Amino acid sequence: MRIYQHRDTIRAASGSTSTVSLSIVGGLCRQFAIVANTDSTVFKANIKDYKNFPVLDYGFHTGTLNDYQIFVPMSGEYTINITNASPDDTFKVYMGVQE
Repeated sequence: MRIYQHRDTIRAASGSTSTVSLSIVGGLCRQFAIVANTDSTVFKANIKDYKNFPVLDYGFHTGTLNDYQIFVPMSGEYTINITNASPDDTFKVYMGVQE
């Protein structure tokens, strides 16, 4: 079993930011996490595929989003978006895909 990991540290400006994964050959997304630098930062997050189709959409979270109970098939590049961040903050992003 191999695990593809996408990790990035990104800074929100005007409440939003994004990061793009490398191309995933194919597998199941098993964990998705976003951690704000400040525990009180509120944000929304979503993942879209290479054709801008929404794959996962998360509502508002404060400080940390850690979803490890997912089984989403993935193939290709994915954009991870953070929106409505208040205040602007730095975020650590992690996506783990089991190939």
